[in-house]
Amino acid sequence: MNSAIQSDLIKVPQTETSGSRSPARFAYQRNWALAELIEYHLEGKDYVFAFEFHDDILILDSEDNPSSLQFVQVKTKTTGQKWTVHELTKSEKGKKGNPDKLSIIGKLYENKNNFSSHSSQLRFVTNAYFSFIAPAPLTTADQLEKSDQDKITNTVQAQLGTAAVDLSTLQLEQSSLSVDDHEKHIRGILHNFFEQLFGSDHNIPVSPWYQSISDQIKVKNNYPSKQIKSFDDLIRNKCITKSEIEDFVQRVSHSHNGSDNWDLIKSKLQMEGLGLPELIKLKRSWQKYTSDRLDYDNDALKSLESDIANAVSAASLGVAPTLKDVISIIRKDTSKKLSKVTSIFDKHYIDTIILWQYCEQL
Repeated sequence: MNSAIQSDLIKVPQTETSGSRSPARFAYQRNWALAELIEYHLEGKDYVFAFEFHDDILILDSEDNPSSLQFVQVKTKTTGQKWTVHELTKSEKGKKGNPDKLSIIGKLYENKNNFSSHSSQLRFVTNAYFSFIAPAPLTTADQLEKSDQDKITNTVQAQLGTAAVDLSTLQLEQSSLSVDDHEKHIRGILHNFFEQLFGSDHNIPVSPWYQSISDQIKVKNNYPSKQIKSFDDLIRNKCITKSEIEDFVQRVSHSHNGSDNWDLIKSKLQMEGLGLPELIKLKRSWQKYTSDRLDYDNDALKSLESDIANAVSAASLGVAPTLKDVISIIRKDTSKKLSKVTSIFDKHYIDTIILWQYCEQL
């Protein structure tokens, strides 16, 4: 049965659609979310990151039974500029008779009010310093000078009509991700991520997965929130989850181990009489498939892999079949399914997947 949070996330109206955002700001927001997600994963936390749903980023503590929420706003400033309390608490005058827009902090507390029956944390994340705080990665609002606490409290009360304002739930965070070279920084974080998972001698390329998950976050971010009708819709169309990242890690691990099989495959195929032109084409496909397996959201490839893996598992291949026989038998067993993807995957690419899956199951 769905938790109350799962239900309320769908039922509670989103009070403000996202305004215009420069490509540079969105790129920073995307890379900050990815860095945060990796940190969660390495710490063994459960997580769901939703994009442009009730706030810039919404973080849940579970996909199956969430019990807490984090509402995150990510904003940037030119290097050297600082945030003031006034900037965080000022509201914009509504145009053409529309009500005034909430301030940055007012918007965060509006989400807290909308989900008042649930545990929630409010996070304002930026690359810049705060003029009213000594430099620190994180400061909660109840640690500010009394005058600044009063400004925030008075702002929230005036903008939302809220009696009590819990300042301990508002975090002001200065990210270590630089606004000028955040893409280079996140690639370094990903490299360290792979090192911790697979060792310092891994040869796993960072770029394919970085590009894949960045594109996926863009898709999730741009999916219309008004089309979300259920929690399952939310997870599928607006979120990156721990289970998805774990699936990716498993695929990378298999790729890391399986890519070393090429020399054995090549030697065996040569013994079976495969000519040089075919070997060259197969090697190119093997190299491409090794990279493609890291594609975070290539559903067509995942489906084909699953079909071939199931066929290999079910096939009667004998004790020591030739690799040519393996290819022939699996092609025959999956002929109907292969006929639907020949326009996407060529012959040598399909043969590569067959050989790869066969080696995995030995």
